[in-house]
Amino acid sequence: MLRSIAELASYGTLAALLTAASLTPETGTSSATISVTASTSDATTSARLSPAAERGASLFALKGCIGCHMHSAFPNARMQAGPDLTGLADRAGSRVPGLDASAYVRQSLREPGVYRATSSTAVMPDLGLTDEQIESLTAFLLTSSR
Repeated sequence: MLRSIAELASYGTLAALLTAASLTPETGTSSATISVTASTSDATTSARLSPAAERGASLFALKGCIGCHMHSAFPNARMQAGPDLTGLADRAGSRVPGLDASAYVRQSLREPGVYRATSSTAVMPDLGLTDEQIESLTAFLLTSSR
């Protein structure tokens, strides 16, 4: 078990370093676009993320989220200790009565252990996110990209 935790941590660190290396120094944001597949078609089109969602995508990699979670914006990430977060916008609003999708994601990021999406023994760590980082990650996670 300790070995797998160490491997996840190493993978998250490596992913963070690779992402940081691909950032544009002048703006601090990635110049890449993510691939979005329309649900009514098999064609893949490129869609530009909002600035907040783009910061969230960078944070998703830099904070090591891709060490445990899969997301279609990062197709080469294959580790999955936590749930796949692709299409979270489609299901987040129905997870907890009284919370819309944004409120659910924000609370999940502020208090990582409050909701368990799977029966996995993996525990979501508290990443010590600022309010701005939570807003950026929420924007990214609620951007439809399946």
